[in-house]
Amino acid sequence: MNKTPLIIGGVVAILIVAGIIYARQSGNKPADPNAPAGKAAVSSTLSRIVVPQGTAFSVTLQTGLSTKTTQAGDHFNAVMASPVSVDGRVAIPAGASVSGHVILAEQPGKASGRGHLQLAYDQVTFGGNSYNLGTKSQVYESASGTAKDVALIGGGAVAGGVVGGVAGTGHTAEGAAIGAAAGTGAALMTRGPQLTIPQGTVLNASLGQAVSVRP
Repeated sequence: MNKTPLIIGGVVAILIVAGIIYARQSGNKPADPNAPAGKAAVSSTLSRIVVPQGTAFSVTLQTGLSTKTTQAGDHFNAVMASPVSVDGRVAIPAGASVSGHVILAEQPGKASGRGHLQLAYDQVTFGGNSYNLGTKSQVYESASGTAKDVALIGGGAVAGGVVGGVAGTGHTAEGAAIGAAAGTGAALMTRGPQLTIPQGTVLNASLGQAVSVRP
């Protein structure tokens, strides 16, 4: 009797059983935490930092702004003046690029008007990624022009008095009244001081929304 087929069949059966046992053991083996895929997943989870809404930050303007030339919708650039940290971890580094636009730009009105500027901080960019900030600044306001207006009116009154006296009318008071009226008119035709925020100015703000970043 030829025993070769029986031997071959026995070997095949042993191999099949061994394969089944190996497969079961491999299925129960825990995943290697050092495997590339697992490492990437862990790294991705740990690398995200959420900067809470209301977190304070400071920027240094790279673009000068003025109510005399700036209009709503104009864009500007800035950089983070200092790092933003959360629980001891730096979330946004100093020097990160910040882009934004002007929300409000009002020239001072006539007489004692004030100029107004308000900015929107749109995005911060660092490490090859950009993140939406969704933040508005406070409304910046220029100084009042009242003191200047008073000086103009007073100057007109003095000039009127001199003119009245030189004309020989003998009615200096009338000349002063006319001059005062002229001075008042000049003040009403003159705008208050423009609001200027020079390049290099450090401005403070607070995040208008939470921002999740990769540090």
